[in-house]
Amino acid sequence: MINAIPDATHIALLLKERIGLDAETIGSGAVARAVRDRLAAVGAEDIATYWNVLHAAPDEMQALIEAVIVPETWFFRHREALLALARAAGQRIFGSAADVPVLRVLSVPCSTGEEPYSIAMALLDAGIPADRFRVDAIDISARSLERARIGIYGPNAFRSAPLDYRERHFSVAPAAVPGSYQIDARVRAQVRLLRGNLVDPLLLSHEAPYHFVFCRNLLIYFDAETQRRAVRTLTRLTAPDGMIFVGPAEASLLTREGLRSTGVPLAFAFHPVPVADAPLPLAATWPPVQEAPAPRVAGPASRAVRGERPASPGRWSPDAMGVGDRPIGAARGGARGGARGGVREEARPDAHAATDAPAREPVPGDADRERRAALTAIAARADRGELAEAMAACLDYLDMHGQSADGWCLLGVLHDAAGRTADAQAAYRKAVYLDPGHEEALYHLAALLESVGDTPAATRLRQRAQRHARMNHG
Repeated sequence: MINAIPDATHIALLLKERIGLDAETIGSGAVARAVRDRLAAVGAEDIATYWNVLHAAPDEMQALIEAVIVPETWFFRHREALLALARAAGQRIFGSAADVPVLRVLSVPCSTGEEPYSIAMALLDAGIPADRFRVDAIDISARSLERARIGIYGPNAFRSAPLDYRERHFSVAPAAVPGSYQIDARVRAQVRLLRGNLVDPLLLSHEAPYHFVFCRNLLIYFDAETQRRAVRTLTRLTAPDGMIFVGPAEASLLTREGLRSTGVPLAFAFHPVPVADAPLPLAATWPPVQEAPAPRVAGPASRAVRGERPASPGRWSPDAMGVGDRPIGAARGGARGGARGGVREEARPDAHAATDAPAREPVPGDADRERRAALTAIAARADRGELAEAMAACLDYLDMHGQSADGWCLLGVLHDAAGRTADAQAAYRKAVYLDPGHEEALYHLAALLESVGDTPAATRLRQRAQRHARMNHG
């Protein structure tokens, strides 16, 4: 039976209903502190009085949301996902079978703009023309969106080394806090900032599906039912041949919901397999609302800083083997097919034939499949965060298959993830030496050269990758 007198539990439940926040994920004390600050701001004597204010003042719910949520993000967070985006986008734009006039990318929640601007920078750096893509950026916080519109960022926004992108896309902010930078207008022009709520089942219902959707480090703050509803919304917003990027701790959730990993190590990207509809939960029964006098103007509010949960990445799926989304290190060549987005399904032998047929001598294709399976297993270990084990397995693989461009490229990815830039560059160069048209290695090597200021060489490598895409991805 619901208590007729509102208390902190009711406010936490109301926040969960409105924005999906499970108070336990940030600590109930964080919500309690925000409520205390809002009580003081509006002059409410107790929670029961504040409950009435929440329902009487249209802006107070938003003020409470702003008090609870603190943006915790930075530029090029989880860089591998952005590199995977750039590669896939290049294949959609420059491949001979390209049929996308304008790539549509969604960032939700976009917070103070670091993620959508990182997306725009990554695509521009990959040579995608500005008129061939658009980024929609959604957040529930009006305050965060305003900061994104201003586009001035301090040192905390630049935590992901290398910082080469800052030299290309920022200028020193005039008359600002020392160490702040202003993002260039040409990057901001690629991003449309919009107010929205992922918990709203009608979010962006008037928009066409997006080719790439980023929803990273939000689902971990939802309970299981809200997570399922959010995944349904993300699936609806993504084109059938598109990709959904989530945070490391959220990959296992999408796997459980039936989405298929693209298999790109450390990108945490998935294909949007439709999720069956499920009944929405019953509405909560709330305490009665009493009429209250108009509140005073809201004052400053404290916020609860969001932390990150330990990563729990999902498994790599060997079924996701398309041209634009196959894992770095997957075998090149072979027939392309599949019903969606160039995804190639490996031929599956008939079960009866497998048991009834006599033993046969190995054929050349068997060795290719074995090598592909070995690389798949190594990538799976990397996806689970077992970088040291994946590195050892990759080195063992190269001891046996030293001429494998895919193996050297995967080794480069692992070095890259561990911060060993020089080793990563050497591995990528070896892959490109063995296979001059190896797109993944070309894009990775270009990114590393760009990071040390060799922009002309990086541009040449990206152009080579784009030429290869046009010639080979029909």
